[in-house]
Amino acid sequence: MGSSLYFVIKALAQLIRLPNVLIILLTQFLLRYCFIQPYLYANAPDSISPFPDFFILVLVTLLITVGGYVINDYFDVKIDSINRPGKLVVNKLISGHTAIKLHMILNGLAILSGFYLSWRLKAFSFGFVFPFISGLLWIYSAKYKRVLFWGNFIVAGLSAFVILVVWLFEFFWLRLNAGLFLEVLPGVHFITYVFLAYAMFAFLVSLIREIIKDIEDAEGDETAGCKTLPLVVGINNTRFIVAAILLVTILLLGYAQLVLYRLNMLMPFWYFNCTVLSGAVFLLIKLFKAREKQEYHFLSSLCKLIMVAGILSMEVFLISN
Repeated sequence: MGSSLYFVIKALAQLIRLPNVLIILLTQFLLRYCFIQPYLYANAPDSISPFPDFFILVLVTLLITVGGYVINDYFDVKIDSINRPGKLVVNKLISGHTAIKLHMILNGLAILSGFYLSWRLKAFSFGFVFPFISGLLWIYSAKYKRVLFWGNFIVAGLSAFVILVVWLFEFFWLRLNAGLFLEVLPGVHFITYVFLAYAMFAFLVSLIREIIKDIEDAEGDETAGCKTLPLVVGINNTRFIVAAILLVTILLLGYAQLVLYRLNMLMPFWYFNCTVLSGAVFLLIKLFKAREKQEYHFLSSLCKLIMVAGILSMEVFLISN
């Protein structure tokens, strides 16, 4: 009984990608409490958007994310049976029909909650963001995941969305109080640049990771008739494409380091040097040495560690404020 329960819990954790869900949760909370509250509302910390509304925003993000994972697993049963046979959940723990219903329930709750938030913000257009993202995840899983580069681009864009939606929500909330908006206007520009920088970081690292995963999963993708970069241009050429994106990321990180140094923000400067930047350089070195599937799996995991290190840098900004 105990072993069966453990198997079910483990399978469900795999289905919802528990580590990824926790990373999203951490990211959105750190953005709120490490940047928005201390930097934007430095003189009026209680003026930040109500916590219950923010919590609903996080919940909506997580519901759409988990719904996306469920529908992705539904469409990827054949591929995953080759690439990850030990991690199959759909058609093993739950049926395909149940997966579709679960996806619809999760996204239905998310979309209704999103429109509730748009009512709270008096910005009806905000509510349409969530059905758009939900639909994009369905289209990605059903079609674009198998189309050259588009699938990678969509996933990377959704990683950036997790960050940008927090600021979009807070911006609409701030608009409800014109006096407060004018008072914190200088901070609005700073926070916008910070969120754009983190969103760009998330986009690039996610893009790199998705392409590396395509190399790792080339065998199953080929069987399913996918047209991923490794299958179209070859693994060696794909490595060079990843290296080019990684070099751009390193250069942008270097520029960010220069800005931090000029602003005399030495604690974040050294943190980025010792973790994110050094991790990206190490990834570049290991990329050209990788040959086996397990080596590409290591590189994929390293991308996730770099992403987490970048997220945790928000704590460093809070401490150094």
